[in-house]
Amino acid sequence: MTTEPTPAITVVAAIIRGEDGRICLSKRPDNKHQGGRWEFPGGKVEGGEQLSDALARELHEELGMVDSLSSPFITIAHQYPDLHVTLHFRDVTAWQGSPVGREGQQVEWFTLEQLPGLTFPAANQPVVTAITLPPLLAIAPDAFSLEQLLDGIALLDPSRTGLYLRSWSHYPARDMVLEACAARGLKVWLRADSPQGLAGGIPAGVFGLHLPGRVLADCDSRPDFGGVVSAACHDQQALDKAVSLGLDSVLLSPVNPTATHPDQPALGWEKAGQWATGLPLACYMLGGVGPEDISRAREHGAVGVAGIRAFWS
Repeated sequence: MTTEPTPAITVVAAIIRGEDGRICLSKRPDNKHQGGRWEFPGGKVEGGEQLSDALARELHEELGMVDSLSSPFITIAHQYPDLHVTLHFRDVTAWQGSPVGREGQQVEWFTLEQLPGLTFPAANQPVVTAITLPPLLAIAPDAFSLEQLLDGIALLDPSRTGLYLRSWSHYPARDMVLEACAARGLKVWLRADSPQGLAGGIPAGVFGLHLPGRVLADCDSRPDFGGVVSAACHDQQALDKAVSLGLDSVLLSPVNPTATHPDQPALGWEKAGQWATGLPLACYMLGGVGPEDISRAREHGAVGVAGIRAFWS
C-alpha cells in the first residue's frame, strides 16, 4: 500500500512591532487550517519569490500595509498531522499605513505579556517566547570584581541586552547583583546546578534558567520553572535533547574559534546555521562572536548572539 506524502508549504510571517512595543496579530478565519487562532500575519511564498518580497505582498494584500521592509528573525519547521509547514518569521522594520483586516479578519495589537494567554497555531508557539528574548546575551565574566560587574551592568542597554550570571549564580553577592539588574530592567539568566534548578530555589524576578551541558545530559524532563529555560549545546545530541525536553532556547557554540577553548573545533557559520534553522526553539550563537554579528546570526537562523569579552565595555 502506497502512503501519500504529506503536503508541504513554505510560509513567511511578520513580527510587526508598534512604537509602544505591542505586537500586531490577525485571527485566522474559522474555515481555514488552524482556524480561529491568532497568528503572525503573512502567507504562502510563491515560486521564485524572495522572502522579503513575499512578505511585503502579503502584508499589502491582507493588512493594507505598503512599502514594507523586513529582516530575518527565525525559521521554524513544523509537522501538523495533515501538513508540513516551514515558516520564515521576519521582523518588519518599516512600513506605510495602519494595519487593517482587508479580508475581513480580526486584527489587534497585543502587549508581550498578553501573548501567552492567546491561542496560536502550534507552529507559532516558539515565536511567542522568542520575541521576548533580547537579541544580545552578555555573559558575566568570572574574573570581574563585584564593583566591575555592577559598573558594567550600569552600561548595558536593557532594551537589547540580557545578562547570564553563570558563575555569579551562586556568588555570595548574587542578590546584590540581581537588585542592580532589576533596577535597570535587565532580563537575567541563572545557571542551574542540577536538573531541578538551583539549590535553595530560584529567586523571584529571574527571567531565565540555563542548563550547562552536563545538567542537560542528566535531565529527564523540563525543569519546573515558570520562566525561559535554555541549555548549552555543542553537538547534535545535546540539541536533540533540548528539543525533546521542550526547552525555549539554546546557546549553540562554538561558532568561531575562541581564545578560551582553542582546542574545541568551531562549527562555522554554515554548520551552525544548518543546526539552528527550523528548530522549534530560539538559538543564540556563541563563541567568537560579538554584537556586530547580530544580522549575520539571524541570517543563519538564530535569534541573537551571546558572549563575554565583546559584550562588555
